[in-house]
Amino acid sequence: MNNFKPFYRRNLPHFQQNGATYFITTRLYGSLPKDVIIKISKDNAEKISAIKLSNKNDSEKELLIDEQHRRYFGLFDKYLESNPNGNHWLKNENVAKIIMDALHFRDGKQYELICYTIMSNHIHLVFTVLNEDINLYTILQRLKQFTASQANKILNKTGSFWQEESYDRVVRNEGELTRIISYVLNNPVKIGLVENWRDYPFSYVNQMFSEQL
Repeated sequence: MNNFKPFYRRNLPHFQQNGATYFITTRLYGSLPKDVIIKISKDNAEKISAIKLSNKNDSEKELLIDEQHRRYFGLFDKYLESNPNGNHWLKNENVAKIIMDALHFRDGKQYELICYTIMSNHIHLVFTVLNEDINLYTILQRLKQFTASQANKILNKTGSFWQEESYDRVVRNEGELTRIISYVLNNPVKIGLVENWRDYPFSYVNQMFSEQL
């Protein structure tokens, strides 16, 4: 049985709940300048610290911290979408195809795949963990290791491919899930790549959920 990691931390808090549905964003190595990462991470930490030190009750603090994490993610994502520099290896269709195949290969085995969108320098992904013997950390670690190895062969490169850190959020209810699916699928629309998310070749949504969109 794999070691279960209910909590681990690099730059973001990660909470593991077996059977939970997760919204995950992971980006390419070198996709953002270090000074940008430091700036927005420091600002986020300061705002969360201020919330914790406030005279709000625990439930109010929890809500405010959750809202701040979402604002932090939104800003992070905005920088990714607008940064013309850095690595954009996922623009390569053969590389994107490797990611797609790897995501679908694990569907029904480790997780139920709900949706994803592959952008030029990051991916958004939503799935529900199925197997209690494998945790989120291990799923992402193995997925990244395999796709990095295959992508580097195509790109004729060595070294890091994915940034180690991923953003993951437990989806708490159906309303939030619907909003997140819409956000994920409309990422290419938002930056003008397509007019309709259905026209983007590197997105997917489970048929069970597509009828609601």
